Amino acid sequence: MVSEFSRQLGRELARITIPIGRTKVAVDGFYKDENRVTLVEAWAHVGRAKSAQRHKVLGDVLKLALVTSVLRRSDATVKVDSYILFVDGAAANVLSGNGWASLAAEEFGISTKVVRLSDEVMETIKEAQGRQDIRNADPCDEEST
Repeated sequence: MVSEFSRQLGRELARITIPIGRTKVAVDGFYKDENRVTLVEAWAHVGRAKSAQRHKVLGDVLKLALVTSVLRRSDATVKVDSYILFVDGAAANVLSGNGWASLAAEEFGISTKVVRLSDEVMETIKEAQGRQDIRNADPCDEEST
């Protein structure tokens, strides 16, 4: 997903860990040229987000806002482009509409993008989600009577 977005932007995004104060922050995609930084967080999920999943996306918004703030404080001339990527419009609804989450993303200058992937990749994502869903009981866990 990040590599496809990288291709679309024409910028080679790479995963990076950025030191900030006493800690480090990892971002899914990073690119820097003379006066511009591009930051990317990605969420490969198909369908509506559940509550805990919304929190993951909101955490990514906070992460991007923090990194952007620190970068701008260290160089006031730097332009920072921040994105949260989704593979599905329903998943992207976490940051759309009239809720506070979409207002926060807008306030912090974080753009949302839906990156279209091949049908095969989308099917792989759906299969992985199905395996991760705790509502899908593992037949090996059933007790025999």
